Amino acid sequence: MNIQEIRNQLPIGAVKVIVQRSGINYATVQRFFRGEKTKENISLMRVTAQYLKEHKKAESEAIQELQEVASA
Repeated sequence: MNIQEIRNQLPIGAVKVIVQRSGINYATVQRFFRGEKTKENISLMRVTAQYLKEHKKAESEAIQELQEVASA
């Protein structure tokens, strides 16, 4: 797993949300996404996974809703 590839999947503003949800310093989160080891890696992996899961689900639901409206 390459954390930088995962970061590319995140929408704009996601890092700020991850900082808020995790309560971890912004600089530490930035180092994590650059691929550096931090003592918070496991926590950041969990928060990032949860955020990405929620984002992809919301995006999928929005696309489906838009398609339903467009084809009506």
